Amino acid sequence: MTDYGSGRRRRSGPSAPVIAIAAVVLVVAFVVGNWVWHRPGEIRKAEAWAISGPPCQRVTDQAFQAQPVRIHERFEDEGITFGRGYGHVSCEEIVNDGGRGFGTFTECQFTSPGAIQVTTKAGVTYFLTGTSRATVTVKKDAVSCVLAGKFKGEQSVLGE
Repeated sequence: MTDYGSGRRRRSGPSAPVIAIAAVVLVVAFVVGNWVWHRPGEIRKAEAWAISGPPCQRVTDQAFQAQPVRIHERFEDEGITFGRGYGHVSCEEIVNDGGRGFGTFTECQFTSPGAIQVTTKAGVTYFLTGTSRATVTVKKDAVSCVLAGKFKGEQSVLGE
């Protein structure tokens, strides 16, 4: 009499849990490797974009409407709408904690905008800048502005 067994074939190769663990290890290795690979560049970019200076004059909607500079140029970046009266602008996503952290925030440098309007989910913020360069930072819908910047127009001096 021939015994053909239970009719089940024994599977060869790794089991499903082993495949799942290997996949997780590969994904984690890729993410960590990618972060380590790009980190020095993100640190350099954060350093180049670390702008300090006196604060821009923040004004109310009513005071903004009463002043002579009008918003002529608008654009959207990462769900934030920026408006300016004049000049050029350059924006970047900067990695938190000086390029060493996780997550990003938006920073834009303006050449002599006259006035800046920033619209986030939290509302609209207005700044008067005159002919000074200005740098606007938006972190978690909190908007700040300083009267300083490195961006000079068509050619960037930001190390890019």
